[in-house]
Amino acid sequence: MKQIAFGFCILVAAACTPQLYADDQVFFGNLHSHTSYSDGSGTPDQAYKWARDTAKLDFLAITEHNHRLCEAGASKDRRDGIMIAKSPELYTGPKSSALIPTAGRYNQNGKFIALYGQEFSSISAGNHANVFEVGQVIDDHVIPNGHFDALLSWLGTNLDSTGQKAIIQFNHAILLDNYAIQYGADDFGNQSNWISRMGEEASLFEMLNGPAMAQTSGNRSDEVMEADFDRYLLLGFHVAPTGDQDNHYQTWGTSTDSRTGIITDELTKPKLLAAMRARHAYATEDKNLRLIFKVNGHLCGDIVPAPETNSELQITYTIKDDDEPAAAYKIEVHSGVIGGDAVHVADIVTATGDTSSPGTIQDVHYDGGAQFIYFKVIQANEDGIADRAWTAPVWFEASLQQPPDNTTNYIASKNSSVYHVSPDCRFAKSIKASNRITGAAAMEGRTKHEGCPIP
Repeated sequence: MKQIAFGFCILVAAACTPQLYADDQVFFGNLHSHTSYSDGSGTPDQAYKWARDTAKLDFLAITEHNHRLCEAGASKDRRDGIMIAKSPELYTGPKSSALIPTAGRYNQNGKFIALYGQEFSSISAGNHANVFEVGQVIDDHVIPNGHFDALLSWLGTNLDSTGQKAIIQFNHAILLDNYAIQYGADDFGNQSNWISRMGEEASLFEMLNGPAMAQTSGNRSDEVMEADFDRYLLLGFHVAPTGDQDNHYQTWGTSTDSRTGIITDELTKPKLLAAMRARHAYATEDKNLRLIFKVNGHLCGDIVPAPETNSELQITYTIKDDDEPAAAYKIEVHSGVIGGDAVHVADIVTATGDTSSPGTIQDVHYDGGAQFIYFKVIQANEDGIADRAWTAPVWFEASLQQPPDNTTNYIASKNSSVYHVSPDCRFAKSIKASNRITGAAAMEGRTKHEGCPIP
């Protein structure tokens, strides 16, 4: 175990406040909550006000269930909910008390961002996934419950509030162990097509969640999904971890200290959504632990050109905790390869206190291939219960170093919205001959498969 030393600020005439990287700020909030407009309690007005004024969040997303079905074991008062599915006007308006108009009133740049969305599907039909900032209720008469392929088609013509395809977050993976159907794995014909199609819009993964039914503050998250997160990274998904609460009672932001940290340069809705889409987010059990990690100058969440194999990575980071400036930390470097069997701890360093200048982690190397690394930060607390935080990975994509200069080897399926730059990509190999499109025609109306070719 290595020890990293830092210089500390000495309090004299004025306080010395450690700074984050220039222009980078961390904003804290919750991307998963409910009101009585689905199966929770209270109103959107109460939720946003509580989150802003009591919990002191920078943002809150209210994500009402879109379907009419009730989960097994739900209490009677919750079985009578799922209201936006039955009354879409509770989501869209025109009454000012509807979710979207209410979000508009509470949205205030630089102070508080009110996000809205829907929690798609039911657990037994493939698990829940949040869809952010779409303007209409996802009608489960049109899009059958759990049909993620139909959802993606619908999102192609129902863009979010910034005019882009909506961001998707995979929710509480721990609640469904049927991996054959989770998040639509059975809806796209084969696994490679599922990863490719869902990976285009799924950029967030709920690392921490709950307790959803808590009516008090001071709880700990009862769903911790580190193993599930690793599983999806190894499959090839590019997702950042989030820390949410899934509030069903009037505890929006106060049920636990768990937060989603989003890194961007200013607090506006377009900037938050852009950062979520770019995976510049992390999950933390400490409500104000500010972390910014960079690898070779890139923020965690980025997909970057691979350096030379066996070259040392330039890892820098800042830590700042507003109310625990002298806390002790253990930082684990987690490393894996897409298609590999496991994520392993490549290194561990220790640090103490807020960083007055960026700290460094040395002797971590790029091993080759479709490698990714992320950081788990463990903060020692006076009560003896450690708080943890997980950053997004940085992914190394060798194909970004030398992009193909012709389209001869391009290949796509006529049923897919992505094209591959080489038939040697393991996902391209699964395309049936009857569905195969090659050459320049493969690009038409499609986007490049991220990281292609993947061995």
